[in-house]
Amino acid sequence: MPDDFISRYFEAFRSIQGWFSFDAALMFMAYNQLIAEEGIAGDVLEIGVHHGLSAIAMAALRGPGATFVAVDLFESQQDKNVSGSGSGNLQIFLKNMKAFYADTGFLKPITGASTEVKAQDVGEKFSFCNIDGGHSQDETYHDLELCHRILLKGGLVALDDYFNPLYPGVCEGAVRFMLRYPKAFKPLAVGFNKVLLQKLPAKSDLNAKFGAAFPRVPRVLTTLWNTPTLLLDRCPLRAFIDLVRSTPQRLVPAADDVFGVDFELESDNLSGPRGQVVTPRVKVVNRSAAPLETVYYEIGLTYHLRSSEKAMLAWDNDRVVFKRPLKAGQQVALDLPIQVPDQPGTYFVEIDLVWEGVMWFQETGNKTALAWLTAV
Repeated sequence: MPDDFISRYFEAFRSIQGWFSFDAALMFMAYNQLIAEEGIAGDVLEIGVHHGLSAIAMAALRGPGATFVAVDLFESQQDKNVSGSGSGNLQIFLKNMKAFYADTGFLKPITGASTEVKAQDVGEKFSFCNIDGGHSQDETYHDLELCHRILLKGGLVALDDYFNPLYPGVCEGAVRFMLRYPKAFKPLAVGFNKVLLQKLPAKSDLNAKFGAAFPRVPRVLTTLWNTPTLLLDRCPLRAFIDLVRSTPQRLVPAADDVFGVDFELESDNLSGPRGQVVTPRVKVVNRSAAPLETVYYEIGLTYHLRSSEKAMLAWDNDRVVFKRPLKAGQQVALDLPIQVPDQPGTYFVEIDLVWEGVMWFQETGNKTALAWLTAV
């Protein structure tokens, strides 16, 4: 697999239609990596492939020499799409897969409803299943039942739209399955519109292993099916993964300075009338190994206000949000609105970036920029 697979895949989210997030793919890769370390690596199944956005990632999670089974109604059987949950296209799907895999001999497309697929049709050596097909209660129940039968012990299943109010049938079908088979699956994680489950019995505590492998990812716990479950969508996983050095089989945790920027001010001696706004131009240079991407959570240029002795006066202030990604090595010049204090005197402004809901860049060790501000 090419070394730049993940970077290319990240770019594909701009061109391939689908309801799947890059961070969900990273979540899949991270947990798949953990079970692979325990020797659980087999075939992979996806129900509902649409144009292949998630399938590209799922295919990369199969074991050596294993098969990727892709089930979809595609365009020929949309009369069976009772829940109206997407319309796939076989030719577009195959074209997108071939853009990432020169040899697609491992691929087994099945055109039809997943409710018509039986374990004997696909085998029982699967390590990962992604359910994103029909969203009715009966379809969800059947898909979970099928995946439970074909998964290896300790294998993973991801369920789409569990908490989506547009498709209550998903939750209804999952709860119905859980009540009938209470010891079939253990919830692991909730994030990025996915619920990740593990087939029991399991060899180990995967969430403990996740914490050890990716210690900087915030460990927020919730409870699902009376089981402690990681809540992962408080922040994009990409903030904690070195996308350049990672592969789908081995995610590399980001170094402390993986998201690093330099600030260049047109002047480090600012002044303005009391209570008014000054707008110095600030150049932001991305010296990270990864792009600063704003698809889900905004990144903004901002500042902290300090006294002349550098005591903190106001931490949160106005932001200038990035309008487009800032790739590694690129730079952008932004006009930063700074509120001049009402009281006359000399102050410091400390320039920083904030990734909303994720981090302030200075908290990762990134150097801020200081400028004098005189209120006249």
